Amino acid sequence: MSEGENDYAKDLPQLYTVAGKIYEGTQKSESFFSSACIYRVPEDLRKLNESAYTPRLIAIGPLHREDKHLQTPLQHVKLSYTNYLLSRLTPRMEDQQELTAGMEEELAKQKKLTVLQKCLAELKTLVHDAKKCYAEEVTLDEETMLIDGCFILEFLYRYRIRTQTVIKEAKSIRSFIS
Repeated sequence: MSEGENDYAKDLPQLYTVAGKIYEGTQKSESFFSSACIYRVPEDLRKLNESAYTPRLIAIGPLHREDKHLQTPLQHVKLSYTNYLLSRLTPRMEDQQELTAGMEEELAKQKKLTVLQKCLAELKTLVHDAKKCYAEEVTLDEETMLIDGCFILEFLYRYRIRTQTVIKEAKSIRSFIS
């Protein structure tokens, strides 16, 4: 055996160790980033135009939830929007005429709690997959997902209603002018 072959054989255990670490790191990286689609903007890029990458009014999701400048009464708007959406998802009781106002209100609360319970139970099954969407470890639970998701849905609903109202008014004005 020549001296070069002898060096190769001597280094073989170290080569296998390094190759194993590389392979293991590659597997972890690929599994971690394969489902990730939400990334924190790198600090160097952020510094170029910080306001472009920082939420100004309200935090959606776990990345900016603890930012001090977002701890304002506006955070309560998310809870209010969630309540409005859940109220619309709660079945109405028009057929039950015998109910007093107090009984109807109590029944409405119970139905809203049932809808809320179903939503939370469904989201509980999705938390693990939702966490995989982030490129870093995040603290995420079904409550946060529910409140942020309902806020977004209610916000879009209200935007759509306003847009439809503006379009109707514009058509009305146009027909009046013509």
